[in-house]
Amino acid sequence: MKTDRSKEQKFILILTVFACLLFLTGCWGKKEVEDLAPLLGIGFDVGEKPGTFLITQQFARPKKDSSTGSEIEDRTFSIEASSSREAFEKLSKVTYRTPFMGSLKVIIFSEDVAKAGGFNNMLDFAQRYAEFRRSMYLVLAKGKAQDILNLKLRSGLIPAMAIKSNIEGGDEISIFPTVRLGHYLTILGTKSTAPILPVVESVKSGEDMEYKADAKNEAGEIRIQSAGVMRGDNLVDFLTDEETKGYMWLENDVIHRLINTVDLEENSVKFGGQVLESRTKYKVKTNNEKKELQYQIKTSIAIDEILGLKKQLSGPEWVELVKEAEKDFAKVIEKECESSIKKQRELGLDFLGIGRHIEQKNSAYWKTIKDQWEEEIADFSVSIEVKVTIHHSGMSSSSATNLVGEGQD
Repeated sequence: MKTDRSKEQKFILILTVFACLLFLTGCWGKKEVEDLAPLLGIGFDVGEKPGTFLITQQFARPKKDSSTGSEIEDRTFSIEASSSREAFEKLSKVTYRTPFMGSLKVIIFSEDVAKAGGFNNMLDFAQRYAEFRRSMYLVLAKGKAQDILNLKLRSGLIPAMAIKSNIEGGDEISIFPTVRLGHYLTILGTKSTAPILPVVESVKSGEDMEYKADAKNEAGEIRIQSAGVMRGDNLVDFLTDEETKGYMWLENDVIHRLINTVDLEENSVKFGGQVLESRTKYKVKTNNEKKELQYQIKTSIAIDEILGLKKQLSGPEWVELVKEAEKDFAKVIEKECESSIKKQRELGLDFLGIGRHIEQKNSAYWKTIKDQWEEEIADFSVSIEVKVTIHHSGMSSSSATNLVGEGQD
């Protein structure tokens, strides 16, 4: 009797398993990787016809003579269309592979598109279509986005991948902001903060640098430097390199930085160093019955270079020199921050997110000024407190020009 009941239970269990298998989703409608065209970059320029964009799409394709699947070439198309969906529809008529949007790394808006406004409509497609990810990077192009994506680089990299690599390696120098689609949309939602986007441009030999150009294809280089301030999706102005560096300090976005005091004219000894660690905190204080946002920046720096040291220093003299270096580095940081704050006051746009910090620290006070915040920006009191600590002063207590016994056999 027990045996029959056991057989019956096993039979019911097997039927249940088979029933479950019937309802499991499989790879129905799957597409093989070989049949897909991975999208790497999209660029937007102003089209010739009113209301249109010149949309450049850069896809990857494996090299035919490559022994590994990691080597890729680009396949780039430029199509004039009034919307992103229309551009992809036109592209689908000529490409032999199905475009795959989930691999998109970077979206580039040209300077002209940013000044004309309206590119948020293009981003609407990127945030609604399921294949797109909000982790893609957004950048502004000096000149045309099409030219950036068609640029032949000396490194041999595809431009979209070169921009991605430059952005992801940006923590080592921390001189431009990193903006992903998700972050940009979040900033738009705050209303009080003006969006800011990093700027990419092509660099030819002789423009701030010299390099041996390839005579065959006139290969060049790509540089990401400075940033553009937006009102919604309209470019208002570009920040200088110094103003962008100030933004990075104030936004607590400095991971590592190369920093020098060469521009401080009052000092004969100049220092060069590397930021090891930096942290920026914010306080809302009352100063003379007026509210004030105070930035507190604490930074540790390693000295890499000393210029203009004329004599061998004693122990106490070396300690005093290190203290002088701390003051000089602090002056450079203050100067960069002040230039960024000055730019914000001139533009009347809160790209530094001061209103956001006030709301976080004192929400009750923020409610009293948020409706008039753009009028308040120009006169709102901001102070900066910078503390620099030298944690490594180098392996020598003298200059290379006056070594006494050091490094000798």
